[in-house]
Amino acid sequence: MIGRRRLLPALAFLLAAAAAAAAVAAPPGHIRFTAENLVTTAEGEFHDWRIVRAVVDEAEPARSSVELEGKTASLDTANRSRDEHLRSPDFFDVEKFPTARVTLEGFQLEGSDAFTADVTLEIRDRRKLFPMRFRIEDRAARRIAGEISLDRRDFGLGEPFSRWTPLSIKNEVVVKVEAIVPPAGKPAAKP
Repeated sequence: MIGRRRLLPALAFLLAAAAAAAAVAAPPGHIRFTAENLVTTAEGEFHDWRIVRAVVDEAEPARSSVELEGKTASLDTANRSRDEHLRSPDFFDVEKFPTARVTLEGFQLEGSDAFTADVTLEIRDRRKLFPMRFRIEDRAARRIAGEISLDRRDFGLGEPFSRWTPLSIKNEVVVKVEAIVPPAGKPAAKP
């Protein structure tokens, strides 16, 4: 078992190894989202994302940082007309803003099986900083997972929710991240 003081540097090292592998292919894992209106719940996923940079400071893990980049056009809710609308200027405006960016910094341990990071999310021309908690799901498989509820209005995504319009999307969207961080030089399969 890895001690608490050594767990975060080990995780940061693994993220750096994943960054090296990301030059070839997207890291294994998922970035999923769930949005609701008064009629239905839609689930979706971003299929094209990767780690573009990882800086690891093993002596001071809080100085470590990881940057992710995702192609907004890769969103998929299994509904073509909904996906086209989400890609339009009303929401992600993928023609003008083809990439979303995420930076994780300020890693802090929370017990032996979780950590938090300061996450900066940039979608369209909007940027928001928030803390996010991640669980270490499986140490042997190096699988981590996190979930957060975000207000889509912070990023200019769609019109505000209106209970008078049944198909109006609620403002809160749940985002779930799961990733397997492979050891250096070994590709990993999707979970």
